[in-house]
Amino acid sequence: MDTSMPNQPKFLPRIEHNSSGAAANSYVATSSGNPFETDEEDEIFSRHKMVLRLPSNCTGDLMHLAVSRNWLVCLLGTPERTTLLRFFLPRAIPPGEAVLEKYLSGSGYKITRMFLDPTGHHIIIALVPKSATAGVSPDFLYIHCLESPQAQQLKVRRIEKFKDHEITAVAFNPYHGNESSTGPILLGTSRGLIFETELNPAADGHVQRKQLYDLGLGRPKYPITGLKLLRVPNSSRYIIVVTSPECIYTFQETLKAEERSLQAIFAGYVSGVQEPHCEERKTDLTFSQLRFFAPPNSKYPKQWAWLCGEGIRVGELSIEANSAATLIGSTLINLDFEKTMHLSYGERRLNIPKAFVLTEYHAVLLYADHVRAICLLNQEQVYQEAFDEARVGKPLSIERDELTGSIYVYTVKTVFNLRVTREERNVWRIFLDKGQYELATAHAAGDPEHLQLVLCQRADAAFADGSYQVAADYYAETDKTFEEVCLKFMVLPDKRPIINYVKKRLSRVTTKPMETDELDEDKMNIIKALVIWLIDLYLIQINMPDKDEEWRSSWQTEYDEFMMEAHVLSCTRQNRETVRQLIAEHADPRNMAQFAIAIGDYDEVVAQQLKAECYAEALQTLINQRNPELFYKYAPELITRLPKPTVDALMAQGSRLEVEKLVPTLIIMENHEQREQTQRYLEFAIYKLNTTNDAIHNFLLHLYAEHEPKLLMKYLEIQGRDESLVHYDIYYAHKVCTDLDVKEARVFLECMLRKWISAVDLALTFDMKLAKETASRPSDSKIRRKLWLRIAYHDIKGTNDVKKALNLLKECDLLRIEDLLPFFADFEKIDNFKEAICDALRDYNQRIQELQREMAETTEQTDRVTAELQQLRQHSLTVDSQDTCEICEMMLLVKPFFMFICGHKFHSDCLEKHVVPLLTKEQCRRLGTLKQQLEAEVQTQAQPQPGALSKQQAKELQRKRAALKTEIEDILAADCLFCGLLISTIDQPFVDDWEQVNVEWE
Repeated sequence: MDTSMPNQPKFLPRIEHNSSGAAANSYVATSSGNPFETDEEDEIFSRHKMVLRLPSNCTGDLMHLAVSRNWLVCLLGTPERTTLLRFFLPRAIPPGEAVLEKYLSGSGYKITRMFLDPTGHHIIIALVPKSATAGVSPDFLYIHCLESPQAQQLKVRRIEKFKDHEITAVAFNPYHGNESSTGPILLGTSRGLIFETELNPAADGHVQRKQLYDLGLGRPKYPITGLKLLRVPNSSRYIIVVTSPECIYTFQETLKAEERSLQAIFAGYVSGVQEPHCEERKTDLTFSQLRFFAPPNSKYPKQWAWLCGEGIRVGELSIEANSAATLIGSTLINLDFEKTMHLSYGERRLNIPKAFVLTEYHAVLLYADHVRAICLLNQEQVYQEAFDEARVGKPLSIERDELTGSIYVYTVKTVFNLRVTREERNVWRIFLDKGQYELATAHAAGDPEHLQLVLCQRADAAFADGSYQVAADYYAETDKTFEEVCLKFMVLPDKRPIINYVKKRLSRVTTKPMETDELDEDKMNIIKALVIWLIDLYLIQINMPDKDEEWRSSWQTEYDEFMMEAHVLSCTRQNRETVRQLIAEHADPRNMAQFAIAIGDYDEVVAQQLKAECYAEALQTLINQRNPELFYKYAPELITRLPKPTVDALMAQGSRLEVEKLVPTLIIMENHEQREQTQRYLEFAIYKLNTTNDAIHNFLLHLYAEHEPKLLMKYLEIQGRDESLVHYDIYYAHKVCTDLDVKEARVFLECMLRKWISAVDLALTFDMKLAKETASRPSDSKIRRKLWLRIAYHDIKGTNDVKKALNLLKECDLLRIEDLLPFFADFEKIDNFKEAICDALRDYNQRIQELQREMAETTEQTDRVTAELQQLRQHSLTVDSQDTCEICEMMLLVKPFFMFICGHKFHSDCLEKHVVPLLTKEQCRRLGTLKQQLEAEVQTQAQPQPGALSKQQAKELQRKRAALKTEIEDILAADCLFCGLLISTIDQPFVDDWEQVNVEWE
């Protein structure tokens, strides 16, 4: 009977294993049925009680709960028994069960935290002593879970490697972990240490422990409250976020694709090459909590939130692979912690959240007696519900399943499912109230009614601010009546807004899908009315008196583009008489002609004008129309008749014409004027339109080479000397310049082709200055020297002009007098070169003296070092077998020891215990890093190797360990403890923090 079982929770009714029927197999349910089948509700958040049906032998209060991938794990405890249960929420399979009492009661442990990996198959339970006198050290249990359609198997194992370390945070590895292994994971401790390990059921007794970083720096209490491992999408950049009660740290590093270990992320920080990004916040709280929100089935979070002493800081995460910043943006949700400072402990406990979870738009906070949700966008409370502790029990914590997004609140007696129903429903309203119309529009796009409200308010706001054109654009998207909006804009002197509004409404009418292929009569009448009104508005602006030509031209251009639109052309062709009458009323012959052409055939019009030899009119017709194909067709004939006006028309078209299609029509040049105009258009295409077609550039280059050599050099200089950036064919240009004997251009092109010798030889035939400039261009000093020697040979050989030779020496620092002497006659007098030869000899003599001085200094230093080494060989210290350690007074020779020149002797462990508190933070950090590296080297050597190490590898490992030990000894034994370190600290106080001492004494 139920009454015979003590401590049975009311919310956990017993079930018998032999029960049958649907009710017997329903291990999880809510008070309203299946928790995964929800009806639409008015409230965003709603709390529903869950029923976990337990085996008959499981009793007690709920202690801890974790959920991941629909696997719910909970701990039930009584004074006599502690049981771990594992439920699969969507499907009715028997829960997994593991009794933990043998790991707890006999050894004096209690459970502080429970962690569940993303797969739901690996559980870590942190254990600490029940009291200081329990005689045990902090430890943790690892439970691996397996399941079958009939039952679940939970394998419990104590991890001995982490004795003395209280686990306060775990970062599971979703990128390498799976159901059989956790992959490399991170563990945070109460002393600020971060370890790496890997857990799996096959590694009994072989769990490795690597200390990666020390945030506590030796402090006995510096708990890591949050730990998260992330990898930026589509990259190998890893990010680790760590929190303590008052700080949030970020570490990041790019790992190799095949690298599994996370140690490389901390390598740069351990060595001191870089410091972790740290944000510190003052706090009176002894805890903080780190949460992330990721859309379902996403491994990379979208948002982060940190509950700290200021409140809740919320921001986004960087998705850039090369971004230096990780946590971007930071919004503070103020929870008014300062107002609770004067309250009693009991009152303050009710006003400080115990835990929270993060959704896409809300933070859900659990307090001692209620749960509430705060919107992240406006920090308004949207939900609050109290707990009747006497009925449902004391609230413990709140958890969120990252896969499904389900939220679970649990007390010592009850588990609740906190449903979230369309939490984004009012986001558009929040953005709208804040005036963020772009975001409001984006979030209201799925609901036409909401979208209309946003657009209307956005349009009204723009109109009130005087942004009439912007308002017109948005009014055109709303369902406000046409007459109401037009009356708003008609009173404005500027008609641009109303024209834009009417054009957009016309566009909506013409693009609206119809059920039949033909437009109905009402729609055609609407289109006709809008088009006629727009033509009237445009003509009013074009013919507005007292306006300059720029005003008219701007409106005329827009009017021409409007009249070319397909639906406008169709409408005006069907109502040509009405349009003609309207244009006639405005007395605008130009637009009357344009309209006549608009409803006619341009091709035929131009052809008839050319047949009648009306070349100017034909050209004007071409200019007035917008079909570029007619330019390609008729330009060859027009350029022979009207070269300059035709080229002016082509240039006026600008980029609307494709230059490549026009060039073939310009090749025929029967006279000088045609050539000049062709050249002018090619220059326009290159310098104004920035065309890069090599055929056009080659054509212009040929014209320059044949008729304008000076312009050719200017063109070449503008194109530059980088072979990869010029737009003409260098080899073609070189051939043209060679055929037409354009020497200066040939020199330029041969320099680009790296034909330095031929370029200098050609330049020497007509311009010595150009030859010298060419010889100075190569970046290779050997080539420059070779070119200058050719210039010297050409300039000196046969002339025996000493003055020219000396000038060449001044112009080129690569040449020396001995290089030029062979160019003179054998019997030339040396008196003319006396000064240059003496300078060269003095230079050589100075170099010889510098080398001799360096050799003498090296010899002197060698002798001094040799003498010092001889003295050190004769220096010695004697250790007697009766000598004792100066600290512990035990025999000195029983342990490794240090002996100082002053005669003091210490055991190495005794010395380290007294020296470490006297070191600086930097020295402590470096000492810890060296010990970690030394421990890693020892573990590496201890691991079985696939093949025997070679002698060279063994020597290298021994040398590396010796170097680490030497550096450690240099830190610990840098000075005698009694003669140096203690004397230097004589002026320091015995107590640094009296407040902490007072708290401890109390």
